[in-house]
Amino acid sequence: MKQILKKAILALGALVALSTLVFFTGVFWPLDLPKPANTPDRILIKGAQIVDVERGVIRPDMDVLIENGQITAVRPNIDDQIATIIPGLGQYVVPGLFDMHMHSITLSPVLTHPLFVAAGVTAVRDMGGCLDKADPWVACIDDKREWNRAVADNEMVGPRYDVVTGLAINGGAEIPGGFDSVLGAATPDGARDRVRYDQARGIDFLKPYTRLPREGYMALAEEAQKHGMYLAGHQPFAVSGPDLVKARQRSVEHAFFFLWECWPGIDDLRVAGDLAQAFKVENRDRMIREHDAARCQELRTLMVDHGTAFVPTHTTRKLDAYALDEAYRNDHRLRFIPGPLRFLWLEDANAMARRAGEGQQDFYMQTYHFGLEQTGAARRAGVTILAGTDAPDSFAFPGSGLHDELEHLVDAGLSEAQALRAATSDAAYFLGLEGGAGVIAPGARADLVMLSANPLDNISAVRQINTVILAGSIYDETQLQRLKDSVEEIAGHWSMWPKFTWQMLTSPVMRRQLID
Repeated sequence: MKQILKKAILALGALVALSTLVFFTGVFWPLDLPKPANTPDRILIKGAQIVDVERGVIRPDMDVLIENGQITAVRPNIDDQIATIIPGLGQYVVPGLFDMHMHSITLSPVLTHPLFVAAGVTAVRDMGGCLDKADPWVACIDDKREWNRAVADNEMVGPRYDVVTGLAINGGAEIPGGFDSVLGAATPDGARDRVRYDQARGIDFLKPYTRLPREGYMALAEEAQKHGMYLAGHQPFAVSGPDLVKARQRSVEHAFFFLWECWPGIDDLRVAGDLAQAFKVENRDRMIREHDAARCQELRTLMVDHGTAFVPTHTTRKLDAYALDEAYRNDHRLRFIPGPLRFLWLEDANAMARRAGEGQQDFYMQTYHFGLEQTGAARRAGVTILAGTDAPDSFAFPGSGLHDELEHLVDAGLSEAQALRAATSDAAYFLGLEGGAGVIAPGARADLVMLSANPLDNISAVRQINTVILAGSIYDETQLQRLKDSVEEIAGHWSMWPKFTWQMLTSPVMRRQLID
């Protein structure tokens, strides 16, 4: 008996050792970064149809000369004997697209960056980060600054990161161990400490989050302005829409904003501090039935007067409505999503369906469509709309998710030209890049996307990409397909499970979120 027990213990020990070895082999399994495409000094696009996104017109039979990654001429009949020629006949050229609300992880260079480039998304605004210099899971400031440099210098495949932020500011519960929870800005003093802390790290803007107390938020906004920074992100539940706008928050994210703020009942919930009630199915129904159009118009006018942009991320609300839809849950693009993330996405969809309750999914569908209506009304009132996805949040696909969002904006009532501006010139203007990005003009960076159909006729043409030019690198159809193939191969590799598990468990940011 003792011999049997001894053998069993040895076998169990061997199994544990083997499992540990396999696990950590996966954790440290090397992943190959895709290499940038050919980068000639001079590029000449000949005879293309230039999409003037600002005027909403086509400039036919135009040439575009690019020198060292910058557009130097846009006119017919440019003669250049030494430039690399790209035939533009039948091609529609648009500026590279911006995703104005996404999130990066340390694995983004192999899992999401190639997908952004393949989808013509040449710049992103990352809406997350960390407090430390590095994190095993979340991309931090130094990561994004280095990625931005490497992309500009043609050392890396990926979108540009023109601005960076840090960990979202949510009152303190989000602050990882080892940092003073005062950096959660629950109090005015804490807010001032947070601004100084993030300014010292080179942060461009601060992201308020949903549970940030009002007094902390107001101090954060005031102190940020004093230090040449600004707020962009969620609407804290304790802060009314008009107060947020008057505090000079430069953008507010997600389609719930108008749904909440145009319902008089939100005032009582705010006084009671009852955030959970704002997400209840019965209150979603009341938000639609008791919608106050006059209150809403006052808010939209205030946003126009103060220059507050709206980033609705309708893709995130589509999850609510389509959580049980089989076609939605089996999107062909899931092959680009690693198994662990795919599992979390489906669990999120299941949880959303449970939250709605038996037979109540229609309420979520109504909320989704009502949100689209509010975005259209905001644009007609003159509010700046910016295109963002929240990728890689559940079913917000990196890269192609922006195509989904542009279609959402057209469904909301924006014209094709207005939707394109939300992801090009309006995005560039918001980021302080006016004239230098988001347009096809001399002096602008040469981030361009060539399409086989006219996006001013049908916004879905943004999916028909045959060439992307980014920082002077030319990605043709074959190279774009290779980028997607590389992500599909890595996403399907067994090492994704131990990598995701280890990185999330050892990340101070993620551990705090899991505890909270």
